[in-house]
Amino acid sequence: MKLLFRLAANLVNRSHVILREPRRPKDLGGRQLPPPRSFQLARLALRMTRAAFRPSLALLWLAILLPALAEARPGGGQGYSGGGGSGGSGGGGGDGGLIFLLVRLLIWLIFNHPLIGIPLTIAVIIGFVRWNKNKGSRQMGWDSMPTRAQAPPQRQPSQDLEVIRTLDPDFSIVLFDDFVFALYARAHQARANQRDLDALTPYLSQPARTGLAQRPPVGTPVTAVIVGALRVLDVRLPGPPAGPTPDPRVCVTLEIESNLTLGAAGREITQYVKERWRLVRGANVRTKPPQQVQSFHCPNCGAPFEPTGSDRCQYCGEAVSNGRFDWTVESITPIAIEARPPALTGTVQEVGTNWPTLFHPDLPTRRTDLLRDDPTATDEALAARLRLIYDDLNKAWTNLDLTPVRPYVSDGLFDYLQYWITAYKSQGLRNVLDGMRMTEVTLTKIVRDRWYDALTYRIWGTGRDSTLRVATGEVVGGNPKTDRAYSEYWTLIRGAGVRGAPHTDKTCPNCGAALDTNMAGECAHCGAKITSGEFDWVLSKIEQDDSYTG
Repeated sequence: MKLLFRLAANLVNRSHVILREPRRPKDLGGRQLPPPRSFQLARLALRMTRAAFRPSLALLWLAILLPALAEARPGGGQGYSGGGGSGGSGGGGGDGGLIFLLVRLLIWLIFNHPLIGIPLTIAVIIGFVRWNKNKGSRQMGWDSMPTRAQAPPQRQPSQDLEVIRTLDPDFSIVLFDDFVFALYARAHQARANQRDLDALTPYLSQPARTGLAQRPPVGTPVTAVIVGALRVLDVRLPGPPAGPTPDPRVCVTLEIESNLTLGAAGREITQYVKERWRLVRGANVRTKPPQQVQSFHCPNCGAPFEPTGSDRCQYCGEAVSNGRFDWTVESITPIAIEARPPALTGTVQEVGTNWPTLFHPDLPTRRTDLLRDDPTATDEALAARLRLIYDDLNKAWTNLDLTPVRPYVSDGLFDYLQYWITAYKSQGLRNVLDGMRMTEVTLTKIVRDRWYDALTYRIWGTGRDSTLRVATGEVVGGNPKTDRAYSEYWTLIRGAGVRGAPHTDKTCPNCGAALDTNMAGECAHCGAKITSGEFDWVLSKIEQDDSYTG
Protein backbone atom coordinates (compact mmCIF):
# COMPACT_ATOMS: atom_id res chain seq x y z
CA MET A 1 0.00 0.00 0.00
CA LYS A 2 2.87 2.39 0.79
CA LEU A 3 4.42 1.63 -2.62
CA LEU A 4 1.16 2.41 -4.40
CA PHE A 5 0.74 5.62 -2.45
CA ARG A 6 4.27 6.83 -3.22
CA LEU A 7 3.86 6.01 -6.92
CA ALA A 8 0.57 7.87 -7.08
CA ALA A 9 2.01 10.93 -5.34
CA ASN A 10 4.99 10.95 -7.71
CA LEU A 11 2.77 10.66 -10.76
CA VAL A 12 0.58 13.53 -9.67
CA ASN A 13 3.49 15.80 -8.77
CA ARG A 14 5.42 15.01 -12.00
CA SER A 15 2.43 14.91 -14.31
CA HIS A 16 3.74 17.83 -16.34
CA VAL A 17 6.68 15.64 -17.38
CA ILE A 18 4.74 12.45 -18.10
CA LEU A 19 1.87 14.12 -19.96
CA ARG A 20 3.76 16.11 -22.56
CA GLU A 21 1.71 18.21 -24.92
CA PRO A 22 1.74 16.68 -28.43
CA ARG A 23 3.20 18.62 -31.35
CA ARG A 24 0.38 20.84 -32.67
CA PRO A 25 0.01 21.52 -36.44
CA LYS A 26 -0.56 25.04 -37.79
CA ASP A 27 -3.51 26.30 -39.74
CA LEU A 28 -3.28 28.09 -43.11
CA GLY A 29 -2.65 31.39 -41.35
CA GLY A 30 0.42 30.01 -39.52
CA ARG A 31 -1.31 29.78 -36.15
CA GLN A 32 -1.01 26.67 -34.01
CA LEU A 33 -4.14 24.62 -33.66
CA PRO A 34 -5.40 23.87 -30.11
CA PRO A 35 -4.31 20.53 -28.60
CA PRO A 36 -6.61 17.53 -29.04
CA ARG A 37 -9.74 17.45 -26.94
CA SER A 38 -8.56 14.26 -25.17
CA PHE A 39 -5.34 15.97 -24.11
CA GLN A 40 -7.22 18.99 -22.75
CA LEU A 41 -9.48 16.73 -20.70
CA ALA A 42 -6.51 14.78 -19.32
CA ARG A 43 -4.69 17.98 -18.35
CA LEU A 44 -7.79 19.39 -16.66
CA ALA A 45 -8.23 16.15 -14.74
CA LEU A 46 -4.62 16.27 -13.60
CA ARG A 47 -4.98 19.83 -12.31
CA MET A 48 -8.12 18.89 -10.38
CA THR A 49 -6.44 15.80 -8.96
CA ARG A 50 -3.34 17.70 -7.82
CA ALA A 51 -5.57 20.23 -6.07
CA ALA A 52 -7.57 17.48 -4.34
CA PHE A 53 -4.70 15.11 -3.64
CA ARG A 54 -2.11 17.33 -1.95
CA PRO A 55 -4.25 18.48 1.01
CA SER A 56 -4.99 14.81 1.73
CA LEU A 57 -1.32 13.82 1.79
CA ALA A 58 -0.88 14.13 5.56
CA LEU A 59 -4.14 12.34 6.25
CA LEU A 60 -3.18 9.47 3.95
CA TRP A 61 0.20 9.04 5.60
CA LEU A 62 -1.47 9.14 9.00
CA ALA A 63 -3.86 6.39 7.95
CA ILE A 64 -0.97 4.26 6.66
CA LEU A 65 1.29 4.77 9.66
CA LEU A 66 -1.39 4.67 12.37
CA PRO A 67 -0.77 1.03 13.37
CA ALA A 68 2.85 1.91 14.23
CA LEU A 69 1.96 4.57 16.79
CA ALA A 70 1.42 4.16 20.52
CA GLU A 71 -0.42 5.89 23.30
CA ALA A 72 0.97 6.66 26.75
CA ARG A 73 0.14 6.56 30.52
CA PRO A 74 1.44 4.19 33.17
CA GLY A 75 0.23 0.62 33.31
CA GLY A 76 -0.20 -0.18 29.64
CA GLY A 77 -1.20 3.10 27.99
CA GLN A 78 1.91 2.94 25.82
CA GLY A 79 1.32 -0.75 25.19
CA TYR A 80 3.60 -3.65 26.00
CA SER A 81 3.20 -4.76 22.38
CA GLY A 82 5.12 -1.73 21.19
CA GLY A 83 2.14 -0.22 19.43
CA GLY A 84 2.43 -2.58 16.51
CA GLY A 85 -0.40 -4.93 17.30
CA SER A 86 -0.23 -8.48 18.50
CA GLY A 87 -0.56 -10.50 15.35
CA GLY A 88 1.82 -13.13 14.05
CA SER A 89 4.95 -12.47 12.09
CA GLY A 90 3.63 -13.61 8.68
CA GLY A 91 0.64 -13.25 6.38
CA GLY A 92 -0.63 -10.67 3.91
CA GLY A 93 0.95 -12.10 0.75
CA GLY A 94 -2.23 -12.28 -1.36
CA ASP A 95 -3.09 -8.55 -1.15
CA GLY A 96 0.52 -7.58 -1.84
CA GLY A 97 0.60 -9.59 -5.09
CA LEU A 98 -2.60 -7.97 -6.37
CA ILE A 99 -1.32 -4.48 -5.64
CA PHE A 100 1.98 -5.26 -7.38
CA LEU A 101 0.16 -6.37 -10.56
CA LEU A 102 -2.02 -3.25 -10.48
CA VAL A 103 1.01 -0.99 -10.14
CA ARG A 104 2.76 -2.71 -13.07
CA LEU A 105 -0.33 -2.33 -15.25
CA LEU A 106 -0.69 1.37 -14.42
CA ILE A 107 2.99 2.05 -15.15
CA TRP A 108 2.77 0.26 -18.49
CA LEU A 109 -0.34 2.19 -19.50
CA ILE A 110 1.13 5.54 -18.41
CA PHE A 111 4.25 5.21 -20.55
CA ASN A 112 2.75 3.35 -23.51
CA HIS A 113 -0.79 4.74 -23.64
CA PRO A 114 -0.72 7.94 -21.50
CA LEU A 115 -4.15 9.11 -22.63
CA ILE A 116 -5.56 5.95 -21.05
CA GLY A 117 -3.07 5.30 -18.24
CA ILE A 118 -3.01 8.77 -16.68
CA PRO A 119 -6.80 9.24 -16.39
CA LEU A 120 -7.07 5.69 -15.05
CA THR A 121 -4.38 6.39 -12.46
CA ILE A 122 -6.17 9.59 -11.51
CA ALA A 123 -9.41 7.67 -11.05
CA VAL A 124 -7.65 5.15 -8.79
CA ILE A 125 -6.12 7.95 -6.70
CA ILE A 126 -9.40 9.84 -6.35
CA GLY A 127 -11.21 6.62 -5.46
CA PHE A 128 -8.63 5.78 -2.80
CA VAL A 129 -8.77 9.30 -1.32
CA ARG A 130 -12.55 9.25 -1.15
CA TRP A 131 -12.66 5.74 0.29
CA ASN A 132 -10.14 6.64 2.96
CA LYS A 133 -11.97 9.87 3.80
CA ASN A 134 -15.30 8.08 4.13
CA LYS A 135 -13.67 5.38 6.23
CA GLY A 136 -12.12 8.00 8.49
CA SER A 137 -15.39 9.84 8.91
CA ARG A 138 -16.91 6.65 10.29
CA GLN A 139 -14.15 6.29 12.88
CA MET A 140 -13.43 8.26 16.00
CA GLY A 141 -10.56 10.73 16.29
CA TRP A 142 -7.92 9.90 18.93
CA ASP A 143 -8.96 12.77 21.15
CA SER A 144 -12.69 12.06 20.99
CA MET A 145 -14.89 10.01 23.25
CA PRO A 146 -16.28 6.79 21.76
CA THR A 147 -19.96 6.92 20.98
CA ARG A 148 -22.48 5.04 23.06
CA ALA A 149 -23.36 3.03 19.95
CA GLN A 150 -19.95 1.35 19.94
CA ALA A 151 -19.96 -2.18 21.31
CA PRO A 152 -16.99 -4.26 22.39
CA PRO A 153 -15.88 -7.02 20.03
CA GLN A 154 -16.72 -10.58 20.88
CA ARG A 155 -13.85 -11.73 23.09
CA GLN A 156 -13.28 -15.05 24.75
CA PRO A 157 -13.70 -14.40 28.48
CA SER A 158 -10.83 -15.35 30.72
CA GLN A 159 -11.52 -18.65 32.43
CA ASP A 160 -12.10 -18.50 36.19
CA LEU A 161 -9.17 -19.96 38.12
CA GLU A 162 -11.24 -19.96 41.31
CA VAL A 163 -12.62 -23.39 40.40
CA ILE A 164 -9.25 -24.83 41.45
CA ARG A 165 -10.19 -23.98 45.02
CA THR A 166 -12.63 -26.90 44.99
CA LEU A 167 -9.54 -29.15 45.05
CA ASP A 168 -7.10 -26.82 46.81
CA PRO A 169 -8.66 -24.59 49.52
CA ASP A 170 -5.37 -22.66 49.74
CA PHE A 171 -5.30 -21.71 46.04
CA SER A 172 -4.87 -17.98 45.40
CA ILE A 173 -5.11 -16.20 42.05
CA VAL A 174 -2.76 -13.48 43.35
CA LEU A 175 -0.12 -16.06 44.28
CA PHE A 176 -0.64 -17.99 41.04
CA ASP A 177 -0.07 -14.79 39.00
CA ASP A 178 3.06 -14.01 41.05
CA PHE A 179 4.35 -17.54 40.48
CA VAL A 180 3.76 -17.44 36.71
CA PHE A 181 5.25 -13.96 36.26
CA ALA A 182 8.35 -14.88 38.25
CA LEU A 183 8.81 -18.26 36.52
CA TYR A 184 8.30 -16.67 33.10
CA ALA A 185 11.05 -14.13 33.80
CA ARG A 186 13.38 -16.71 35.36
CA ALA A 187 12.90 -19.13 32.45
CA HIS A 188 13.71 -16.59 29.75
CA GLN A 189 16.67 -15.18 31.66
CA ALA A 190 18.05 -18.72 32.07
CA ARG A 191 17.66 -19.83 28.46
CA ALA A 192 21.19 -18.78 27.43
CA ASN A 193 22.73 -20.97 30.16
CA GLN A 194 21.94 -24.69 30.20
CA ARG A 195 22.84 -25.09 33.87
CA ASP A 196 20.48 -22.30 34.86
CA LEU A 197 17.72 -23.89 32.80
CA ASP A 198 18.31 -27.31 34.36
CA ALA A 199 18.05 -25.73 37.81
CA LEU A 200 14.38 -25.11 36.91
CA THR A 201 13.74 -28.80 36.16
CA PRO A 202 10.99 -29.09 38.83
CA TYR A 203 9.05 -26.30 37.11
CA LEU A 204 9.91 -26.68 33.39
CA SER A 205 9.55 -29.95 31.50
CA GLN A 206 12.37 -31.21 29.28
CA PRO A 207 10.57 -30.14 26.04
CA ALA A 208 9.92 -26.67 27.52
CA ARG A 209 13.59 -26.26 28.49
CA THR A 210 14.81 -27.50 25.12
CA GLY A 211 12.54 -25.12 23.25
CA LEU A 212 13.74 -22.16 25.29
CA ALA A 213 17.41 -23.08 24.79
CA GLN A 214 16.88 -23.21 21.02
CA ARG A 215 15.01 -19.92 20.87
CA PRO A 216 16.80 -17.54 18.47
CA PRO A 217 19.08 -15.74 18.75
CA VAL A 218 20.56 -18.84 20.44
CA GLY A 219 22.90 -18.10 23.34
CA THR A 220 21.96 -14.40 23.58
CA PRO A 221 21.28 -13.45 27.22
CA VAL A 222 17.90 -12.02 28.14
CA THR A 223 18.45 -9.04 30.43
CA ALA A 224 14.90 -7.81 31.02
CA VAL A 225 11.49 -9.49 30.97
CA ILE A 226 8.21 -7.62 31.33
CA VAL A 227 4.89 -9.46 31.22
CA GLY A 228 2.22 -7.24 29.71
CA ALA A 229 -0.80 -9.54 29.65
CA LEU A 230 -1.80 -12.93 30.98
CA ARG A 231 -5.03 -14.58 29.87
CA VAL A 232 -6.42 -17.87 31.12
CA LEU A 233 -7.54 -19.81 28.04
CA ASP A 234 -8.52 -23.07 29.69
CA VAL A 235 -8.82 -24.72 33.13
CA ARG A 236 -9.30 -28.47 33.35
CA LEU A 237 -9.95 -30.38 36.56
CA PRO A 238 -9.83 -34.17 36.72
CA GLY A 239 -13.30 -35.58 36.18
CA PRO A 240 -14.99 -38.49 37.97
CA PRO A 241 -12.73 -41.49 37.55
CA ALA A 242 -14.03 -44.05 35.07
CA GLY A 243 -11.40 -46.48 36.31
CA PRO A 244 -8.02 -46.42 38.03
CA THR A 245 -6.55 -42.90 37.69
CA PRO A 246 -2.96 -43.02 38.94
CA ASP A 247 -2.12 -39.41 38.09
CA PRO A 248 -5.09 -37.01 38.23
CA ARG A 249 -3.88 -33.52 37.37
CA VAL A 250 -5.13 -29.96 37.04
CA CYS A 251 -4.26 -28.37 33.67
CA VAL A 252 -4.20 -24.62 33.02
CA THR A 253 -3.49 -23.06 29.61
CA LEU A 254 -2.30 -19.46 29.56
CA GLU A 255 -1.61 -16.91 26.84
CA ILE A 256 1.21 -14.58 27.84
CA GLU A 257 2.38 -11.40 26.09
CA SER A 258 5.67 -9.81 27.04
CA ASN A 259 8.55 -7.53 26.13
CA LEU A 260 12.06 -9.01 26.24
CA THR A 261 15.38 -7.17 26.13
CA LEU A 262 18.27 -9.24 24.78
CA GLY A 263 22.00 -8.69 24.31
CA ALA A 264 24.80 -6.75 25.91
CA ALA A 265 24.51 -3.12 27.00
CA GLY A 266 24.74 -0.77 24.04
CA ARG A 267 23.70 -3.50 21.60
CA GLU A 268 20.34 -4.46 23.03
CA ILE A 269 17.46 -5.69 20.93
CA THR A 270 13.87 -5.75 22.15
CA GLN A 271 11.22 -8.27 21.24
CA TYR A 272 7.48 -8.52 21.53
CA VAL A 273 6.59 -12.13 22.40
CA LYS A 274 3.28 -13.97 22.62
CA GLU A 275 3.37 -17.53 23.94
CA ARG A 276 0.98 -20.24 25.09
CA TRP A 277 1.99 -22.01 28.31
CA ARG A 278 0.38 -25.22 29.53
CA LEU A 279 0.87 -25.88 33.24
CA VAL A 280 0.00 -29.05 35.14
CA ARG A 281 -0.15 -29.91 38.83
CA GLY A 282 -1.25 -32.94 40.80
CA ALA A 283 -4.88 -32.75 41.89
CA ASN A 284 -3.91 -33.32 45.53
CA VAL A 285 -1.18 -30.63 45.68
CA ARG A 286 -1.76 -27.60 47.91
CA THR A 287 -0.61 -24.01 47.32
CA LYS A 288 2.46 -22.97 49.30
CA PRO A 289 2.60 -19.86 51.55
CA PRO A 290 3.47 -16.53 49.86
CA GLN A 291 7.08 -16.53 51.06
CA GLN A 292 7.75 -19.85 49.28
CA VAL A 293 5.94 -19.24 45.99
CA GLN A 294 8.88 -17.65 44.15
CA SER A 295 11.81 -19.55 45.69
CA PHE A 296 12.01 -22.16 42.88
CA HIS A 297 13.77 -24.56 45.24
CA CYS A 298 12.82 -28.22 45.52
CA PRO A 299 9.01 -28.12 45.68
CA ASN A 300 9.01 -31.08 48.09
CA CYS A 301 11.64 -30.35 50.75
CA GLY A 302 12.46 -26.69 50.04
CA ALA A 303 16.22 -27.24 49.58
CA PRO A 304 18.02 -25.61 46.62
CA PHE A 305 17.59 -27.83 43.57
CA GLU A 306 20.93 -28.88 42.09
CA PRO A 307 20.97 -29.53 38.33
CA THR A 308 22.45 -33.02 37.85
CA GLY A 309 20.72 -34.13 34.66
CA SER A 310 17.96 -35.80 36.65
CA ASP A 311 14.66 -34.63 38.09
CA ARG A 312 15.48 -36.08 41.53
CA CYS A 313 16.30 -33.75 44.40
CA GLN A 314 19.73 -34.49 45.92
CA TYR A 315 18.38 -33.81 49.41
CA CYS A 316 15.04 -35.62 49.61
CA GLY A 317 15.58 -38.08 46.75
CA GLU A 318 12.14 -37.44 45.24
CA ALA A 319 11.42 -37.02 41.53
CA VAL A 320 9.99 -33.53 41.60
CA SER A 321 8.95 -32.86 37.99
CA ASN A 322 5.66 -33.41 36.14
CA GLY A 323 3.61 -31.39 38.64
CA ARG A 324 4.01 -33.87 41.50
CA PHE A 325 4.61 -31.16 44.12
CA ASP A 326 3.97 -27.84 42.34
CA TRP A 327 3.02 -26.35 39.00
CA THR A 328 5.17 -27.55 36.08
CA VAL A 329 5.16 -26.02 32.60
CA GLU A 330 4.42 -28.98 30.36
CA SER A 331 4.72 -27.11 27.05
CA ILE A 332 5.55 -23.67 25.65
CA THR A 333 4.17 -22.77 22.23
CA PRO A 334 5.47 -19.53 20.61
CA ILE A 335 2.74 -17.65 18.75
CA ALA A 336 4.57 -14.45 17.80
CA ILE A 337 8.16 -13.28 18.21
CA GLU A 338 8.83 -9.89 16.67
CA ALA A 339 11.71 -7.43 17.00
CA ARG A 340 10.14 -4.18 18.20
CA PRO A 341 11.68 -1.27 20.04
CA PRO A 342 9.43 0.31 22.66
CA ALA A 343 7.14 2.66 20.69
CA LEU A 344 6.80 5.77 22.80
CA THR A 345 5.84 8.44 20.27
CA GLY A 346 2.67 9.12 18.33
CA THR A 347 -0.95 8.88 19.40
CA VAL A 348 -3.81 6.46 18.90
CA GLN A 349 -7.43 6.58 19.98
CA GLU A 350 -8.74 5.27 23.27
CA VAL A 351 -10.56 1.98 22.79
CA GLY A 352 -13.45 0.90 24.97
CA THR A 353 -13.93 3.92 27.23
CA ASN A 354 -17.70 3.66 26.89
CA TRP A 355 -17.94 -0.08 26.62
CA PRO A 356 -20.20 -1.72 29.22
CA THR A 357 -18.50 -2.37 32.55
CA LEU A 358 -17.73 -6.03 33.28
CA PHE A 359 -19.02 -7.00 36.74
CA HIS A 360 -18.30 -10.25 38.53
CA PRO A 361 -21.60 -12.13 39.12
CA ASP A 362 -20.88 -12.63 42.84
CA LEU A 363 -19.88 -9.02 43.49
CA PRO A 364 -22.83 -8.03 45.77
CA THR A 365 -22.42 -11.08 48.03
CA ARG A 366 -18.67 -10.71 48.31
CA ARG A 367 -18.97 -6.97 49.00
CA THR A 368 -21.33 -7.72 51.89
CA ASP A 369 -18.94 -10.34 53.26
CA LEU A 370 -15.96 -7.97 53.11
CA LEU A 371 -17.84 -5.22 54.96
CA ARG A 372 -18.95 -7.71 57.58
CA ASP A 373 -15.34 -8.81 58.19
CA ASP A 374 -13.94 -5.25 58.03
CA PRO A 375 -16.52 -2.47 58.51
CA THR A 376 -13.82 0.16 57.86
CA ALA A 377 -13.45 -0.98 54.22
CA THR A 378 -16.14 1.46 53.07
CA ASP A 379 -16.54 2.70 49.52
CA GLU A 380 -15.42 6.18 50.57
CA ALA A 381 -12.28 4.96 52.36
CA LEU A 382 -11.23 2.68 49.51
CA ALA A 383 -11.88 5.40 46.92
CA ALA A 384 -9.68 7.80 48.93
CA ARG A 385 -6.84 5.26 48.93
CA LEU A 386 -7.29 4.72 45.21
CA ARG A 387 -7.18 8.46 44.49
CA LEU A 388 -3.99 8.82 46.55
CA ILE A 389 -2.30 6.14 44.46
CA TYR A 390 -3.69 7.60 41.22
CA ASP A 391 -2.39 11.11 41.94
CA ASP A 392 1.05 10.00 43.13
CA LEU A 393 1.49 7.55 40.27
CA ASN A 394 0.74 10.16 37.60
CA LYS A 395 3.17 12.63 39.18
CA ALA A 396 5.91 10.03 39.54
CA TRP A 397 5.40 8.86 35.96
CA THR A 398 5.66 12.41 34.61
CA ASN A 399 8.87 13.02 36.61
CA LEU A 400 10.42 9.71 35.42
CA ASP A 401 10.96 8.76 39.07
CA LEU A 402 8.82 6.07 40.71
CA THR A 403 10.30 6.54 44.19
CA PRO A 404 7.29 8.47 45.62
CA VAL A 405 4.80 5.82 44.46
CA ARG A 406 6.90 2.78 45.41
CA PRO A 407 5.04 2.20 48.74
CA TYR A 408 1.73 1.85 46.90
CA VAL A 409 2.50 -0.65 44.10
CA SER A 410 3.35 -4.34 44.19
CA ASP A 411 6.76 -5.63 43.16
CA GLY A 412 5.49 -6.96 39.83
CA LEU A 413 3.75 -3.73 38.84
CA PHE A 414 6.75 -1.68 39.94
CA ASP A 415 9.06 -3.71 37.67
CA TYR A 416 6.63 -3.24 34.79
CA LEU A 417 6.42 0.53 35.28
CA GLN A 418 10.18 0.84 35.73
CA TYR A 419 10.75 -0.91 32.39
CA TRP A 420 8.85 1.86 30.60
CA ILE A 421 10.47 4.65 32.61
CA THR A 422 13.87 3.28 31.55
CA ALA A 423 12.68 3.12 27.93
CA TYR A 424 11.58 6.77 28.02
CA LYS A 425 14.90 7.85 29.49
CA SER A 426 16.92 5.89 26.95
CA GLN A 427 15.07 7.61 24.09
CA GLY A 428 15.32 11.06 25.65
CA LEU A 429 11.56 11.34 26.08
CA ARG A 430 9.12 12.19 28.86
CA ASN A 431 5.42 11.40 29.00
CA VAL A 432 3.77 14.41 30.65
CA LEU A 433 0.43 13.90 32.41
CA ASP A 434 -1.00 17.28 33.35
CA GLY A 435 -4.24 18.03 35.15
CA MET A 436 -5.06 14.33 35.50
CA ARG A 437 -8.15 13.66 37.59
CA MET A 438 -10.26 10.64 38.36
CA THR A 439 -13.86 11.32 37.39
CA GLU A 440 -15.60 8.06 38.37
CA VAL A 441 -14.81 4.87 40.29
CA THR A 442 -16.84 1.64 40.19
CA LEU A 443 -16.10 -1.60 42.03
CA THR A 444 -16.39 -4.48 39.56
CA LYS A 445 -14.89 -7.59 41.16
CA ILE A 446 -13.86 -9.02 44.54
CA VAL A 447 -11.76 -12.15 44.96
CA ARG A 448 -11.05 -13.46 48.47
CA ASP A 449 -8.92 -16.43 49.44
CA ARG A 450 -6.84 -17.67 52.36
CA TRP A 451 -3.96 -15.31 51.57
CA TYR A 452 -5.36 -12.17 49.89
CA ASP A 453 -8.34 -9.96 49.25
CA ALA A 454 -8.34 -8.41 45.78
CA LEU A 455 -10.59 -5.57 44.63
CA THR A 456 -10.86 -4.60 40.95
CA TYR A 457 -12.18 -1.13 40.12
CA ARG A 458 -13.01 0.44 36.82
CA ILE A 459 -11.80 4.01 36.92
CA TRP A 460 -12.55 6.83 34.50
CA GLY A 461 -10.15 9.72 34.24
CA THR A 462 -9.23 12.67 32.07
CA GLY A 463 -6.36 15.08 31.62
CA ARG A 464 -3.73 16.31 29.20
CA ASP A 465 -1.45 13.53 27.97
CA SER A 466 1.55 14.32 25.77
CA THR A 467 5.06 13.02 25.11
CA LEU A 468 7.95 15.47 24.81
CA ARG A 469 11.52 15.24 23.63
CA VAL A 470 13.43 16.30 26.74
CA ALA A 471 16.28 18.08 24.95
CA THR A 472 14.10 20.30 22.76
CA GLY A 473 10.62 20.28 24.32
CA GLU A 474 9.20 19.09 20.99
CA VAL A 475 5.81 17.38 21.28
CA VAL A 476 6.12 13.93 19.67
CA GLY A 477 2.85 12.44 20.85
CA GLY A 478 -0.49 13.37 22.36
CA ASN A 479 -1.84 16.86 22.87
CA PRO A 480 -0.65 19.09 25.76
CA LYS A 481 -3.61 21.45 25.32
CA THR A 482 -6.61 19.13 25.17
CA ASP A 483 -8.01 16.81 27.84
CA ARG A 484 -8.22 13.16 26.93
CA ALA A 485 -10.78 10.87 28.58
CA TYR A 486 -10.09 7.20 29.25
CA SER A 487 -10.92 4.32 31.55
CA GLU A 488 -8.96 1.35 32.95
CA TYR A 489 -9.37 -1.55 35.38
CA TRP A 490 -7.19 -1.28 38.52
CA THR A 491 -6.74 -4.09 41.06
CA LEU A 492 -5.83 -3.50 44.72
CA ILE A 493 -4.65 -6.34 46.97
CA ARG A 494 -4.33 -6.68 50.76
CA GLY A 495 -3.49 -9.53 53.08
CA ALA A 496 -6.59 -11.55 53.95
CA GLY A 497 -6.17 -11.02 57.68
CA VAL A 498 -5.48 -7.28 57.56
CA ARG A 499 -8.14 -5.00 59.00
CA GLY A 500 -8.53 -1.27 59.43
CA ALA A 501 -9.22 1.82 57.36
CA PRO A 502 -6.94 2.37 54.35
CA HIS A 503 -4.13 4.88 54.98
CA THR A 504 -4.04 8.21 53.17
CA ASP A 505 -1.66 10.06 55.53
CA LYS A 506 1.61 8.85 53.95
CA THR A 507 3.00 7.17 57.02
CA CYS A 508 4.40 3.67 57.33
CA PRO A 509 1.46 1.36 58.16
CA ASN A 510 3.76 -0.68 60.42
CA CYS A 511 5.80 1.83 62.47
CA GLY A 512 3.98 5.12 61.81
CA ALA A 513 7.11 6.98 60.62
CA ALA A 514 7.07 9.22 57.58
CA LEU A 515 6.63 7.03 54.51
CA ASP A 516 10.02 6.30 52.96
CA THR A 517 10.79 3.05 51.17
CA ASN A 518 13.69 1.65 49.21
CA MET A 519 13.28 0.11 45.76
CA ALA A 520 12.55 -3.26 47.36
CA GLY A 521 9.45 -1.76 48.98
CA GLU A 522 10.86 -1.88 52.54
CA CYS A 523 10.34 0.89 55.06
CA ALA A 524 13.55 2.86 55.58
CA HIS A 525 12.80 3.09 59.33
CA CYS A 526 11.52 -0.33 60.44
CA GLY A 527 12.47 -2.50 57.46
CA ALA A 528 8.94 -3.86 57.02
CA LYS A 529 7.97 -4.98 53.51
CA ILE A 530 4.96 -2.76 52.94
CA THR A 531 4.35 -3.40 49.23
CA SER A 532 3.19 -7.00 49.61
CA GLY A 533 -0.26 -6.07 50.94
CA GLU A 534 0.70 -7.25 54.40
CA PHE A 535 -0.30 -3.90 55.95
CA ASP A 536 -2.54 -2.00 53.51
CA TRP A 537 -4.05 -1.99 50.04
CA VAL A 538 -1.47 -1.76 47.22
CA LEU A 539 -1.99 -1.52 43.47
CA SER A 540 -1.02 -4.78 41.76
CA LYS A 541 -2.46 -4.54 38.25
CA ILE A 542 -3.57 -2.01 35.61
CA GLU A 543 -5.52 -3.38 32.65
CA GLN A 544 -6.84 -1.58 29.57
CA ASP A 545 -10.49 -1.77 28.52
CA ASP A 546 -9.73 -3.66 25.32
CA SER A 547 -7.72 -6.37 27.13
CA TYR A 548 -9.74 -6.82 30.33
CA THR A 549 -12.00 -9.87 30.18
CA GLY A 550 -13.37 -9.99 33.72
